[in-house]
Amino acid sequence: MKTYRAITHASEVLTGEGISAKDGRHPEEADLGRIRDGALVYSLKRVGSRSIPAKVEWVGPSADLPKRFHKIPKQSLKGQYAIIPGMVDCHTHLIFAGDRSTEFAARCGGATYQEIAAQGGGIASTVRATREASAAELEKLAILRLKEIQSYGVKTVEIKSGYGLSTEAELKVLRIIPRLRKRFPELTLTATFLGAHAFPTGCSREVYVRELVEVMLPQVVKQKLADSCDIFIDEGYFTVQEGRALLEKAKALGLKVKVHADELVNTESAAFAAEVGALSADHLLKISDAGIQALARSNTVAVLLPGTAFYLKARHAPARKLVDAGARVAISTDFNPGTCMCLSLPAVMTAAALYLGLTRAELFAAVTYNAARALGLQKRKGSLEKGKDADFSILPFERFEELYYRFAWAPR
Repeated sequence: MKTYRAITHASEVLTGEGISAKDGRHPEEADLGRIRDGALVYSLKRVGSRSIPAKVEWVGPSADLPKRFHKIPKQSLKGQYAIIPGMVDCHTHLIFAGDRSTEFAARCGGATYQEIAAQGGGIASTVRATREASAAELEKLAILRLKEIQSYGVKTVEIKSGYGLSTEAELKVLRIIPRLRKRFPELTLTATFLGAHAFPTGCSREVYVRELVEVMLPQVVKQKLADSCDIFIDEGYFTVQEGRALLEKAKALGLKVKVHADELVNTESAAFAAEVGALSADHLLKISDAGIQALARSNTVAVLLPGTAFYLKARHAPARKLVDAGARVAISTDFNPGTCMCLSLPAVMTAAALYLGLTRAELFAAVTYNAARALGLQKRKGSLEKGKDADFSILPFERFEELYYRFAWAPR
């Protein structure tokens, strides 16, 4: 027998039902599904000793609460707080060790990335620290980070590997994610294998690509450690040809695929992502018009990371062009130690609102439905509709807009 709970008298409930109906393209104000004095009914499920929200059973005005739910336990928000679908942070590098704050200060003082790398900094320093850290140490860091992410109203988080760059270290990082799932049953955590994040020192390009394809990927799949496989295709990193070899192998092994695309220079890797049916093409600071059209014609989501452009003082991705062309656009933090040490999705939303030219509806879709679609979870998450997962967030504000209007707010 199902157990139900209700939340009533929310200042507003934004369901996002219209965005879901349009499959994330061209979101408009009417698609937000804004309900004043709204209510939500959800079922519960048991996970160990805990009861957590399971499925959405009903959404609507508080005055219209169906009679069959009148006697269930209710929580009244007294018109003070809004409810939205739980946000989705669809691109993070959550698990790593080390501290690059000194490096960041040096870069702000005029040091170049090349100078920092020559002194042992950059991604190499994070790889060293991550390899040296124990799994328990990495898990402890990840727990603290997840707690902060969760405090902003995020319910789904993608976690990439990529700071191991060896079979042993990559597997060590990925094995932490199932333990995090047990600790945070109220969150959905997806795992992405990103061994192709960079080339490790002391290993030739050919040897490392062969290890990725022939050793790492089969081990990741055999141990059921990842949902997706990602690769960083850019100047100085992996080529489209190498990406094709890796992602075709990943798909053959049953993984979904994603691409870090067109960030530093245009390599037409966004178009490549669309060609191979990737869930998402991420970054896109240097995407071409042809790449924009390729994404618009495809099911591949354009995941934009304005926090990274902010950190790098780079020109932002052409969000307006992507939306107007018909591409689905998502926003994520890209939390990582080198170019966006930020766990606050709302803070990144502020940057997106100011510098990407996104409307309220487009921004809402970017952190809910389209972000869920970038992980292949749009049938379960991203909107508040009957039968979908009861991933809802009660905001500490009366209106959704305050979520990104209050820049860098601290959770209450």
